[in-house]
Amino acid sequence: MKSDGDGPILSDMGGIYTLGVESGTVIRNNLWHDIAGLQYGGWGIYFDEGTSGIVAESNLVYRTTHGGFHQHYGATNIVRNNIFALARDHQIQRTRPEAHLSFSFETNIVYFNSGKLLEGDWSGDNYKIDSNLYFDARLEAKPESFPLGPCTWAQWRERGHDRNSILADPLFLGPQRDDFNLQSNSPAFKLGFKEIDLSRVGIRSRR
Repeated sequence: MKSDGDGPILSDMGGIYTLGVESGTVIRNNLWHDIAGLQYGGWGIYFDEGTSGIVAESNLVYRTTHGGFHQHYGATNIVRNNIFALARDHQIQRTRPEAHLSFSFETNIVYFNSGKLLEGDWSGDNYKIDSNLYFDARLEAKPESFPLGPCTWAQWRERGHDRNSILADPLFLGPQRDDFNLQSNSPAFKLGFKEIDLSRVGIRSRR
């Protein structure tokens, strides 16, 4: 999506892109960062048209232009125990309301210092989103004015979403130097978050 020195030149892409029914597929222990789209579509995990039956867990995504996770439309996807950090415009996107369960989004950490949390169409409420940790790292940030997107935090919870989620600093070891490991007293552990092992991320030789 980038050319050398020119910035983003394309749109509608992600660190990983999926399409259609892919029952049994698991996306686990990956690292994607510095993903940029020209006009839109610089996402980390991108579930495009009809993506269904996928589990995305224990992945780290940081510094994207348009969010760590986006689902266009699909069904019964599971997004859990991931870290989505420092997206520019918004953090999580849902494009289309559906008559069935679109996805569940649980036990994730979402950490940001610009933009808002949610983008797109969050009407219909046919998604399960709970037990997540969210943190707006801006100095002026206040819980009562949390930049959710579609409504206030209180209204969101009244609709049945994120009732067991918390707004708190996850206590990363060093997010300013891309170290998203957690301190031992991170409140994320109380939600059931499990530390992500990225020791084998990257190119590996064949044996």
